[in-house]
Amino acid sequence: MVEQNQPVDVGKEQIQPYKKAIDGILTEKFQLHGKSNLPELIRQIDEEEPHIMSDLERTTYLALRDGMQIFKTISSQLSDKSGLRKKLASAPITELDSPEIHKLKDFCYNFAAYAASLYVSKKLDQAIAAQIDVEAKEEDKTYLSQLRLDTTRPEEGVIFQLLAPVYTRLVEHLDHDREILKSPYAFPIFVKEVFEKYAELAKEKKDRYPSLEKEHINGYRFRIMDDFLAIEGYEDKSIPTVKPMEQKITFRPIDPNEIVGNLSSKRKITRTVERLVLYDFTKQKNPILELGGLPWSTLLDGLPGTGKSSMFRMAMTLLHEYCQQLGLKYYVFTVDPSIKDEYYGKTGKILLERLSVTKDPNALSLGIFDDLDLLTTTRRDAQGADNDINNIIMQYFDGVFTQRLGNVTNYGATNKPTGLDNAMRNRFNDRMLVDGPTTSYDFADLLMLECKDLVTNKLLRIEHGKGYKPFTTQDFRRADGTWTAQDVVSYMADEFVKYKKASILDFGEFMEKLKEKNPSITGRSAKAIIESIHERCADFNIPREWFSNKAKFFDLPYARKVQKLSELYNPITPEILFQEAQRYADSEQRYAQKETEEEVGIGYKSRIWNLQAEIQFLEEQLGEGISSDYGKLIMLKSILQDRMDEGLKTIKEAYEKAEKTDKSKK
Repeated sequence: MVEQNQPVDVGKEQIQPYKKAIDGILTEKFQLHGKSNLPELIRQIDEEEPHIMSDLERTTYLALRDGMQIFKTISSQLSDKSGLRKKLASAPITELDSPEIHKLKDFCYNFAAYAASLYVSKKLDQAIAAQIDVEAKEEDKTYLSQLRLDTTRPEEGVIFQLLAPVYTRLVEHLDHDREILKSPYAFPIFVKEVFEKYAELAKEKKDRYPSLEKEHINGYRFRIMDDFLAIEGYEDKSIPTVKPMEQKITFRPIDPNEIVGNLSSKRKITRTVERLVLYDFTKQKNPILELGGLPWSTLLDGLPGTGKSSMFRMAMTLLHEYCQQLGLKYYVFTVDPSIKDEYYGKTGKILLERLSVTKDPNALSLGIFDDLDLLTTTRRDAQGADNDINNIIMQYFDGVFTQRLGNVTNYGATNKPTGLDNAMRNRFNDRMLVDGPTTSYDFADLLMLECKDLVTNKLLRIEHGKGYKPFTTQDFRRADGTWTAQDVVSYMADEFVKYKKASILDFGEFMEKLKEKNPSITGRSAKAIIESIHERCADFNIPREWFSNKAKFFDLPYARKVQKLSELYNPITPEILFQEAQRYADSEQRYAQKETEEEVGIGYKSRIWNLQAEIQFLEEQLGEGISSDYGKLIMLKSILQDRMDEGLKTIKEAYEKAEKTDKSKK
């Protein structure tokens, strides 16, 4: 077991040691009327196919087998932690039913039975729902009322007890000329409902041993079978399972060469998409994850009209083109304010449906979270469905159950990053400023691009201007995969040359100083900085020939892919650490400054409105002949005029400063 507040993994690796023992029980040990082989009994359900299991029957058998392995795994973990195993090993035969051992067995085996039963029932519920649109139930429920769960038995005896109704129903079916399980769904539905009842019976014993539960169960989250089931104590904390919703998205494709400005973000998005398609579908892992350089989530921050939507379209276009070329399955899903529904609870369901496509390890996924400042709110302002949205998205981006296989990348966009909850903003590993066209050359290139039809037909009869050659300052992709512009990754490189000989500890001290200036820099911030460092290390372009000739990369074994990629990486020198740390800190400081300015602005306007309201109220009283404080009215008007004069003075000073700056540049 692990320390409290940490997850306890009960996955394929943990249950594997018990597979042989459970297989022995399911095929030989358990005897009922001379019949012991469960797979054989299941195969004989259908008289027309007595030697073949249907897909649903196979799923049912595997759910039972995995469930019993889960029982063994958890009972073993608790037996070790509670001391039951030692007591059983050292106690004389006459004391194996002592009150202390009786209590420990009941505690350990009951919780293991709860977890195993809940897993089996949920697994079958999902499998049945995938084939039947309506909720399926057994009509005759009498057998459920007869079920009992005695967890004071020996461990194997509890397993036999859990399996007994399954064997009984199968034997009865064969003995009655196969008249009991008439539909293909009857057996899976029966097993599902049996184990639902067992989970219910086990949960009824909750709080029977409060001191044992407090010490060994409470505060632990059991993550069962790759997070398919998550339980804390006797509470199911799993993320609701929903049917994946594949969106039909239409968009106007856009080529990277059609985007003006945004040099850094254009290159980074192109690289991200190219690295995403390197995912190994056999290994179900992207080889680039071994050394890093594929961001899981990126926040695009920029004013309206700077090109965030164009960046999304570019990413979707590139993914579509590469997947068409390589024959890969992919999804694009969007999450925006349109998911909000008037009915509480439905918004969360819609959101989960959108996100569920990312659980498919046999497909690539590109997530677009647009207008995040309108979709989510700060915790202070969140209500109802907003809390659902915030919680689901934050858990998706960086929660206990977040798995990163390298087949998914996500982009979020906001016009107002300060409108996001701080925790939400920090969930994004990478930050990307999208500032659009900024220079005179950018705006000139934008005119040439948007008027290309006029240019082609020689209808744009305007001189280029001295020294201007269209698009020479833009970052375009050459045929060989390289870029026309110089590297745009480095940040304040000259300023950080002094750190060339710095140590790891120097970096730690630098981070400490940044945190002193801005307390919002946390461990998650450090992880985001480390992600950026990995990207700097991965400052390379994927060779174009890898995509045109699959034998060069895609057909290679996973280990060889990792080796080929490792040859492209660049070493990380000390100054890069400091550059990325400062870049992140500046980003946070910019957000904090914006937030402060907005709050001050709101407060200032509020005070002006309050003054105006008070003045209006006093004036109305005087107008109606009601006794009022005339002196107070005059004073308030004077204060309001002073405030307005101060505001005008500030604006005038700002204009004068801007004019002086502009003249000095010229």
